[in-house]
Amino acid sequence: MKIIAKKTTLIFTVLFFAIMLFLTFFAESIHISSLPQVEAERAETRRFSINSVSTDGEITQYSSEKTAVSEKMLGEGIFVVYTTEKNGTKRSFVRLVFPEVGEGRSDDGYREVISGINYGDRIIKSTTKELYDGCEVNVIK
Repeated sequence: MKIIAKKTTLIFTVLFFAIMLFLTFFAESIHISSLPQVEAERAETRRFSINSVSTDGEITQYSSEKTAVSEKMLGEGIFVVYTTEKNGTKRSFVRLVFPEVGEGRSDDGYREVISGINYGDRIIKSTTKELYDGCEVNVIK
């Protein structure tokens, strides 16, 4: 009976360490595969016409390149990717922003962004799972 108990203990011990070794090597890839897969692109810029009125009442029109977002994206908020270090590894997360847009300044379905999104920000274009503010993601593009 003692031999069977020793063999059983040895088998469970070896099995336990084999599973732990497997998880050690593959934990990161298992974690990444469970994350939402997202595609992100830099915020776009568009040229917007701006009217300026001088002190003598003369109207001057010029154009300026500004950060812009699609009008379709404005209602639900926009997810922006940010990268930070967590547990010694660089990881990507998203934050939900509701950008302030310019009044009346639009160009081909895009609105000028006053605040909330900067030109260099990466905006989520598509995702495989539902996102929430602070969600960790795997950026595939």
